[in-house]
Parts: sequence; C-alpha cells; structure tokens
Amino acid sequence: MLAIAGVPEGGEAMSGRPITPRRRNVAALFALLVGTFGVAGGSARAPAATRAQAPKAMRLYVFDCGLLNISPDGVARYHVTPAEVGEARMPVPCFLVAHPKGTLMWDVGVIPDASVEAQAQGGARSNVNPTSAAVVTRTLKSQLAQIGYSPADITYVAISHAHKDHSANLDEFASSTWLARPAEREFMWKEHNERVDPSFYTKLKTSKSIALDKDEYDVFGDGLAVIKSAPGHTPGHQVLILRLASLGRIMVAGDLYHYPPERMFRRAPPDNEFNVKQSAASRAMIEEYLRKTKTTIWIEHDFGANAKLKKSPAYYD
Repeated sequence: MLAIAGVPEGGEAMSGRPITPRRRNVAALFALLVGTFGVAGGSARAPAATRAQAPKAMRLYVFDCGLLNISPDGVARYHVTPAEVGEARMPVPCFLVAHPKGTLMWDVGVIPDASVEAQAQGGARSNVNPTSAAVVTRTLKSQLAQIGYSPADITYVAISHAHKDHSANLDEFASSTWLARPAEREFMWKEHNERVDPSFYTKLKTSKSIALDKDEYDVFGDGLAVIKSAPGHTPGHQVLILRLASLGRIMVAGDLYHYPPERMFRRAPPDNEFNVKQSAASRAMIEEYLRKTKTTIWIEHDFGANAKLKKSPAYYD
C-alpha cells in the first residue's frame, strides 16, 4: 500500500480523524495518478486503461526536450554571424512516430530524465560543451505518458546521431529495437569527449538492434517512415523522411544543418564535423533529394520553425 503524506499506512489520519471510504477513494486515486504520471516513474508499460491505441493512420508527435543557449563563439563555428542568425538559441526536439504497425522514437533529448527529475525545481541545466548550455524543464517520459505511452511501449528507437543533445535518454528505450548504423554504433563507444557521453546508452550494448547497412531503411515496410544515411557530422549521421497526409513529405534532418542561414547562404559545414568533406557531400546529396522528391526539410535546431510546430499532445497525421 502507498503511504500518502498525512495518511499513515492503515488506521487514522494524522489529524486523528478516521479514514472514511471517501477519503480512501481519494487516496487510491492519488496513488493511481502518481503511478501513472509521477516524476520518479520507471519504464513499466502504461496502464491498460490509459495506454494509447494504434492509430488508423500514421501520426507524428513533437516533444519539447530542452533548449541550448549558444555563445557568440558557438554561433561562429557554423560559419554564420549573430546578425544572420537572429535567434542564437537552439531548441532540442524529440519525435514520436505512431504507426498502425508500431512506434518509432526519434532523438531523445539533451539531459537524462533522471537528472531532470532530481532537479525538478526550475528544470535541469547542463553544459553540453564549452559553447553551449542546455536547459530542460519537462521529462520525455512525462510527455509520452500524457499521450498514453511509456518507453516500454515503443517498438523502435533511432537517433540522428550520438551527440549529447540527441542521445541523453537512450537507456530508457533499452527494451525497444534499436535502429543503428554500424559506423555510428562503433563511434558511440569509441569516442568519449565533450560531445559524446557513453553513459547515456550503456544498456544499448545488449539491447535488440537492427544494423542499417544500406542507404535507406523502411521502418514499417510501407514507405511512410524511411531512415536515410547522411554521414559527416558523425560517421553514421542519418535523417528521417516521413510521408504524412497533412504535410506531404518531410525530412527531420538531425544536424545536417543547425541554423537556416547555413543552408540559405550555402555555407561550408562547421570545422568540427567528424568529416567536413563527407558533410558537404551529404548536404549536396540531400539538397538534390529534396528537390527531386519535393520534400520539406525540418532543421531540428531551427528556433523560429520549431516555435511554429504543434507540440504534443497535438500531432500531425
């Protein structure tokens, strides 16, 4: 039995008044809510009564997984100026694709939920690297729970790449099937620097995974959700292409670009890319793909575009 503050387990309340049936019902309801939405909740499946049902058509949910405050030096590394950028801060979104055949979690935040929970008052803060600091005020798990999911309900998990601002909650999805490119998987445990933290995904070493060794991987087998290789930013960087009735074809582009002026003015990739020449080639390849397929690109860290997106519990279908 859960002991409620002011109501010891069994007997009477601390006020000395007997616990009436009505008060027991209130306590039971409170316990249910804590178990479903509580800050400390684990990765157990959502209760059957609240669990989301498979949609009839594919949906895309966008979650608020934090914000990066970027220094002027940080802006300059992308070969753009503060004046060109306007808003230097970068949003950190996470995405859930809900398909009739299953679910795909794409990118999983910048600060682990456990750290956000531990610093619940005012949100969690962390220095991602010397030129950027992250602030997170909502856990990914709480946003999933709001729409009837827990990490244990997610069929597949994939990240655009392994940098800290995309991989922080990977261990929450150890029971999901991990869709990973071999080059990225090797990089994730080989590297340990200011941009990569293997402690975020220790459980994935033994989780079920599918090696994405071809250019494109059709997640659900119907062409509606396709993961496409776009290396350079990291060895196995990739993008997610979705076909939605309300939006047409969109590409959730990871860190192919960070700020729109990089793309608008055709600036060279940042000097700290894993492979600058490979990044430039991937950008050229993706631009040709966008043109031929009439696909709209979503730059994940674009502050202005992100502000206009519907956030969960609303969705695109």
